[in-house]
Parts: sequence; structure tokens; C-alpha cells
Amino acid sequence: MIDSCPRDHGHATGLPLSFGRFTATFRLDGPLALPVYAGSLFRGSFGWALMQAVCVTRAHDCPPCALRDRCVYPWVFETPPPADAKIMRKYPAAPHPFVLIPPEGGRTIGAGQTVELGLTLFGRTVAWLPHFIFALERMGRAGLGGRRTTASLVTVDGRLDGHRHPVYGADERTLRGVEAFTERRILPRVPPEAGEPALSQRVAIEILSPLRIRYREHLAARLDFHVLIRSLLRRLAHLSYFHCGGDPSIVAFRDWIALAQEVRTVSSSLTWSDWTRYSSRQRTEMELGGVTGTVVFEGPLAPFLPLLRLGEVAHAGKGTSFGLGRYRLHDVGWSS
Repeated sequence: MIDSCPRDHGHATGLPLSFGRFTATFRLDGPLALPVYAGSLFRGSFGWALMQAVCVTRAHDCPPCALRDRCVYPWVFETPPPADAKIMRKYPAAPHPFVLIPPEGGRTIGAGQTVELGLTLFGRTVAWLPHFIFALERMGRAGLGGRRTTASLVTVDGRLDGHRHPVYGADERTLRGVEAFTERRILPRVPPEAGEPALSQRVAIEILSPLRIRYREHLAARLDFHVLIRSLLRRLAHLSYFHCGGDPSIVAFRDWIALAQEVRTVSSSLTWSDWTRYSSRQRTEMELGGVTGTVVFEGPLAPFLPLLRLGEVAHAGKGTSFGLGRYRLHDVGWSS
């Protein structure tokens, strides 16, 4: 099994989470018609290209392969839990160590124009960026969409200090220091002190792509704050455990959830957005709908802001590797 970050059992303050945020820019050789939600198009093309790029046996069949435990592709796209995992042992897959941010869909981009694909990598997966760049180039050459529109990878930029910096340029074909773009955060073990109890904060969460959160065995069509926090805590804890060496047992989940239940919904314009994709590997259609829109919360929100900011990076709910569960946080202000 490919190793994740070394396990950190002694981090008393919280769970470590490391990640790198990158943007690949392509120039199209022809028009590209994007579906309303383009996440499936790019995830499918990227997965195929990565397998083509790294599979040394050319069998393209992972389960029986003797190299499966040492190959980048199954760890990134299948992510089986290690045999000695203490959590998710009965699950076929742990959280994938990447998130795609596809371009806005429902439009046609003309020949000669550019299209951007965001890619967030977690833990040691950041060090594999050269593999992904090679796969992105192959993806562009193979073509995108139903008409197989070819595209050239122009640049890959990394985010650092709120700005984009070049990591790779197709003209020079040189790769700059990838590790410099690794960002490190800590998910606090317990909720930080909220400060003055008489003050209440308002935040608006704008959900940009379908958010699929399962709560009490049903997909949530409304979004209570504690339901969102449960989902974020679970996702971030699993990412930290499998990819960043964290120990989720130190987190006071009950304290977080109890405080989250004090936050109330002020207004909500959430609607259900249906989305169906066809899985070539499973030969079946998959329903991946979820809620989109904006919801405003009010209450003791200050302790949750670091958690919500991490969720902006990691996304929330199911289908995050397709770019689902992406949201933007807006600070509305304080009230007494």
C-alpha cells in the first residue's frame, strides 16, 4: 500500500491537514460544449488519462494487479483503506485525495479560447503533481466531450499566499518546486472560545455545486447547520487520517456538534438540482443530485469559521472528486 503521511498520534491541538491548490489552463483546438455540470466530463477524462500514464502492465485492470499497492492510480481513484486502518475498514474506499473544480458548465467555449480546471491535492498526493501534469497533457491530446475536442495544456499554476504562481509551462516544459505550494492547517480538537457570548454572528453559505449530505439514511433536502458540521467534521477527519497522518480519536466531536445545534437558519433559498451521469466502468447511470443555492445561519459561529474555511477547500458531502459540494462562505456580520 502506498504510504500516506506519517501518523501523528501526539498532536494535542487538533488534526493536521495539508493540501495544494492548482489550476490547469488548456487552449482548445475546437469548440467545446460543456454540459450543465462538467465535473463528470473532466473526472472521467482525467481518470482515463492518469491510468494510461502510470499503468506499467498495460492491463488496465487494477484488482488482480500485483503492483496495485504501489501504483498511483488506484490510490488516487479507488483509495482502498489500508489493511491496518482503524476506521472505515468495512468501506470499499476511503476519501479520494483530490478534488476537481470544473469550469462553469452549460455553455460552449470557442476554438482558440482557454478553459481552466482546478485541482486540489491532499497530503503526500501533492508530491505526485508531475504524474497529474503528464496525465492532463494526455487528457488534452485525447480530446474532451462528445466530439473529442483536443486541447493543449498551456500552464499549471499553484496557489500561494492568495495568489497564483506558475508551476509548469508547456513552452519551457519545466516543473518548479511543487512542495512550496503545500498549505498546512490544523482542525482544532475542540471548538475555540467563542468570545463575547452576547454577540451572534451571521454567515451566508453559497452552495455552488450540488451538495449531497446523507443524514439519518436520507439525502438532506434542507441544510441545518449541525448537519453541515457533522458532514465537514467527518470528511476532514477522514482526509487527515488517511492522507495527512492525523488521529481523529482526539477530536471532541460531541462538543462540536452540541455547539453547532445552537446555530439557527435565518433564511434559505436552497433548491434540489438533479444530475445524472453514466459510469462507463459500472455500465450504469448514477444519480448525483443535491442542493444548491444560499443559506444564512446565525448564532455562535466564530468557533466554526476555521472549519468552514477548510470546507471551502475540501468541499462537503458526497461526490467531491467530481467537484460536488463546493461552497463559498460570506461573512454577513455581527448582531447583538
